[in-house]
Amino acid sequence: MVGRQGKQSRSLTWQLSAWIGCVIGGVGVIACALSFVFAYQEARELQDGQLKEIAALIDSRALAFTGSRPSVESSQDADLKVVIDRLSDETTHTPAAGLVIPNSLADGFHDLDGNGQRWRVHIRTLRSGERIAVAEPSALRDEIAQDGSMRTLVPMLILLPGLFIVVVVIVRTKLAPLTRLANVVDRQTDASLEPLSEDGIANEALPFVRSINRLIARLKEAITHQRRFVASAAHELRSPIAALSLQAGNLGAAITSPDARERLVVLQSGLRRTHRLVEQLLELARSEQGALERPVAVSLRAVATDVINATIGLAREKDIDLGFEHFDELDTIIDVSSVTVVLRNLVDNAVRYTPVGGKVDVSVVQAGSDVMFEVVDSGPGIPDVELERVLEPFYRLDHSAASGSGLGLSIVSEIARRTGGRLVLENTDGGFRARYFQPLRRNG
Repeated sequence: MVGRQGKQSRSLTWQLSAWIGCVIGGVGVIACALSFVFAYQEARELQDGQLKEIAALIDSRALAFTGSRPSVESSQDADLKVVIDRLSDETTHTPAAGLVIPNSLADGFHDLDGNGQRWRVHIRTLRSGERIAVAEPSALRDEIAQDGSMRTLVPMLILLPGLFIVVVVIVRTKLAPLTRLANVVDRQTDASLEPLSEDGIANEALPFVRSINRLIARLKEAITHQRRFVASAAHELRSPIAALSLQAGNLGAAITSPDARERLVVLQSGLRRTHRLVEQLLELARSEQGALERPVAVSLRAVATDVINATIGLAREKDIDLGFEHFDELDTIIDVSSVTVVLRNLVDNAVRYTPVGGKVDVSVVQAGSDVMFEVVDSGPGIPDVELERVLEPFYRLDHSAASGSGLGLSIVSEIARRTGGRLVLENTDGGFRARYFQPLRRNG
């Protein structure tokens, strides 16, 4: 959970959205508060202006306030009324609405409590010298002011979340090219290293993309040099090993000592293993370089028969029953070289790891849209925890006593990756089974 949160906190999209959201939220709160205060103040000033206008009309005699009554009440409604009061020289008096207004109050606006409610009072000295007070209850005034303020506040509160969503969408859209580049990088392999496209990349991200492209170029060059070295070294070793094998064969005719002959047999066995290792190194180098041949129409029976014949000698030495278990007659269009290497390595691997007197069955069958090469042996199998590791180059099982280089399954796995094939390894009751699936292209 902690790791996941840490990963999210490193997201540029999340950081930009969070920071912009915080700024929008902070500015929005301040704007809403100021808008509410200004609208509320403006509504109160408008209502105060009405009281001033009433007093001004009385002062200009446009509105008559005559008679003996000290105060006038516009309505019997407790909340909606205007009270006009004459301020006499007496300390206090009781107006019609029950509001007590001290005569000592200065001209201007005042907030007073009276008759169980709050009042807004405007006091004015008329040109005649008489002083009057124009008052109205504050409850309705405040409610009207608050309603007016909320009308300016609500649209902003509604728009702020929408603005945040728009910002998140824009940020994600603008950063989408980087996500696409990441997917392109993830899909690349050592066989398909290509520079990243700069189309649609912002100027701020271009230096980073160009740095990755330079790194890809250096990596591609290093991989090429490595593969060229392996291929060249393996190729150069073929001639001296072949010469040594020939000389060892010629030496056998001149040796009469049983002890010397026994040592010669050991030497020849080692030369054969070395020759096989060199051949596998060349196969691995070719498979890693992706040097696939043009697919041609071929009989799979002929290909499989050639592989069996090439391995039958080793099988006879170990008294192993090697042959076909099941075969579907298929003429298909395939890369003959790759399929031959796959089948030869699977059969060779099975024969080498099967104990003396064991059995190896080879099957070539159609499995849906694939052709399946199956090799089943009666060997000890591979521990389940090591089924993935045996695909690594030069990895050999610790308990294995068979002679091998640890390259056979690695070569098959590499060819499968480059040709779209699929290798499946599994232990069975009393043995081991390797299946290789290759997409089928029928001839004609």
